[in-house]
Amino acid sequence: MIEVDDFKAFDANEVAEMLDLKYRTVTRYIQAGKIRARKIGKKYFVTEKDVKAFILAQATNVESGQKTGESTDSGDFEGQIRED
Repeated sequence: MIEVDDFKAFDANEVAEMLDLKYRTVTRYIQAGKIRARKIGKKYFVTEKDVKAFILAQATNVESGQKTGESTDSGDFEGQIRED
């Protein structure tokens, strides 16, 4: 962790540990723009504010009663069935 006055920043490993995610998942989220980060040298750093924003964004998905990727359709399958 980098701490200067009121500013705190965590590297991707620390963020993964805090969120109970794998390091690779955190770096993928960073690259996809789901977690805002800055790259210094070869490491990603995420501010405390950005970690909180990510957590709150996830909590919003839970409160709406719908999981990410969950369909609101009647449950009918509209895909192809592949037979090998």
